[in-house]
Amino acid sequence: MRKIRFYQIKNRFVQLLVVSVICFPLYANDKLKKEFNFDQAIQYALANNKQVAIAKFEIDFTKADRITAGLRPNPFLNIVADVLPFNPSSKQFDPNRNQYGVSLGFVIETANKREERINVANKRLKMDELVFLETLRKISITTGNLFIATLAARERYLLAEENYKNLVNIVEINRIRFKREDISKLELLRSEVAQDQYAVARVSAQVEYIKLKNELIVFLGLNPSEIDIVLAGNLDSLKLLPKIDANQLLKLATEGRPDYLALVNAEDIALANMKLQRANAVPNFSILFDSLVQQNQYMYGVSANLELPVFSRNQGEIAKSESARKQAAIFREELYLNLAKEMAITEEEIKIRFEALEQMRQISLLKSQQAVKIVELAYKGGGSTLLEFLDTTRSYNETKLKYIDALVEYEKALLNLKYITGFDYEPN
Repeated sequence: MRKIRFYQIKNRFVQLLVVSVICFPLYANDKLKKEFNFDQAIQYALANNKQVAIAKFEIDFTKADRITAGLRPNPFLNIVADVLPFNPSSKQFDPNRNQYGVSLGFVIETANKREERINVANKRLKMDELVFLETLRKISITTGNLFIATLAARERYLLAEENYKNLVNIVEINRIRFKREDISKLELLRSEVAQDQYAVARVSAQVEYIKLKNELIVFLGLNPSEIDIVLAGNLDSLKLLPKIDANQLLKLATEGRPDYLALVNAEDIALANMKLQRANAVPNFSILFDSLVQQNQYMYGVSANLELPVFSRNQGEIAKSESARKQAAIFREELYLNLAKEMAITEEEIKIRFEALEQMRQISLLKSQQAVKIVELAYKGGGSTLLEFLDTTRSYNETKLKYIDALVEYEKALLNLKYITGFDYEPN
């Protein structure tokens, strides 16, 4: 009697837990709903993700540096006051001793330094634009993976919901059968315990789905307390195996991947910087226009100032820029090899995962679905035991979850193929 009472209390507790978790997100019904398919989610993230907005400022900073690079040196003013009257009424004051003057000077840059600075600044601006595009590429794959993960969480939740409803139906049938004394009290208790277990699994799946969906909402740049999203599509719409030309895709990657183009641009920056450093090795000279009063005589003149490059000829910066150019070339070669490796791996991975999905969908999943239907009908008709029904259902659940995981990995492999080749996005 105590054991039966314990199961009744436990059953009520689980039901309250289910109701509380299900009712908790009901406030979402008052939110504004937005529907996204896979491509729409990526495009929306590219336009509204906060990381994208932050990355744009780097381009603004470099544009400001380009303005600075084009500025010419300021003129300078030199005031000379060697002898000035302290007390003109003093008998010791001699007006012939007054000596003061003013000079206006200009720095004239040699070896086209300003043009070379602007050239370096322009190439660095191009680099930051490529880095921004690389940020978009990373945002694209992150959004895609998060969208796929949320779809998978929804599939797991729907599976748990289906299992729970089936057990509720079984328990209702068992209660009727128990009243007719067709089954024992133990049989009824076992079905109620199984219902409680599926209720807990259902709650866990729902919570995981809600967490991932809210994470996606924030990544899209939306406020989860104001907006709820509806994901269009599902993982079960199996895509056909794409035709992959590894050589053509590798060519596309070298022509369109922002990080690869950035390394190519890094070589250009190093070469432009080398020219700038060699120009900096040539000293500038200054011209001064002088006006001087000395012993009541007004004098005018012109003077020039030139630094003699005897010791320092900017050798260190020139050598550093040469090393940076060689380093960038090696980085680019390394990335090319990694691209070829990733392309080969992803090509084989897509083929293997597609074949595994086809086999699982046509054999394992189909057979387990048929087994569940057969044993469910048999159990309801009294031709099977509860343990056989639960064991068959558990086997189907494991197969279905593995199938969902396989779908996720296949979708991610297809997405990764786009990521390797550069991704087909339209940046603002």
